[in-house]
Amino acid sequence: MNWFTFVPLALMLALGSALGRTRLPLHPSWSARLLATTGAMTAVAALGTGVFVAINYAATLAPSAAAHVPEWALFGDDAPVPGVVGIPAIVLSAAGLLVATKAAVGWLDELRTARRTQAREPLETEVPIAVAVPGKHGGVLLSKGMLRTFTAEELHVVFQHESSHLRHRHHRYAAAGALGAAVLPPLRPLNERLRLAVERWADEDAAEATGDRALVARTIAKAALARPPSAGPATAFAESGVVQRVEALLGTPPDRNAVTGPLLFMGNGFVTSSLTAVTLQLDQAAVSCMLALLALR
Repeated sequence: MNWFTFVPLALMLALGSALGRTRLPLHPSWSARLLATTGAMTAVAALGTGVFVAINYAATLAPSAAAHVPEWALFGDDAPVPGVVGIPAIVLSAAGLLVATKAAVGWLDELRTARRTQAREPLETEVPIAVAVPGKHGGVLLSKGMLRTFTAEELHVVFQHESSHLRHRHHRYAAAGALGAAVLPPLRPLNERLRLAVERWADEDAAEATGDRALVARTIAKAALARPPSAGPATAFAESGVVQRVEALLGTPPDRNAVTGPLLFMGNGFVTSSLTAVTLQLDQAAVSCMLALLALR
């Protein structure tokens, strides 16, 4: 083993941290794709590196058992893994897998709860709530408070915004960001920026559908101002970066980045998938290409 084992993960963490602290000059749709891909791949790289080192440490402790481990999962130089590296790798890998599993289970529970509530809409609360519930039997979940206090034009904005979330499957982007932030706390800024990018993406779709950017901005601000402090973070429509979203809608529409967006996304997908493949010791070119294609879907 040598310290080059950790270089790909270090590069991924550096990239994720940089993207989490940099405002990308891209349309929100491309920003969301870049951030989600980076967050998910960095989480996979971190878990893969930890498990890889842990396996090799176990092989150091029990060389006879190494014969039953696939060759790609072992270091090529057969150098022993010191305990000062192997023991933390085991602990951190176990903790990372536990946190990732807990985050996934919590997310699925929230999704199932939202789908069950969908059948009893509107919600019995005066807090203005609008939530996109993904899935075959999903839809837009509204509260009585929103239906009573919002005009027909404002409700149209809300439906267009939430429909954008459903149409583009934004829950997958949110899950990728949440996974990265759960496994690696340094990626929390990236997750926050990803959530904002997803909301901005839906805002722009609503503005394009209604043809009135000012109306969309007013609707977002109205929902945010009507939400009491005790309502919690799950009021969806006005939950993330309200000030930034309103300011963006009152400004010039963002460029679609028809050329730069796809190029940056493809380049980012290739780099992150390649680095992730290295951390997982997938040396075969076919496997690396497969990961790159999955990252770009």
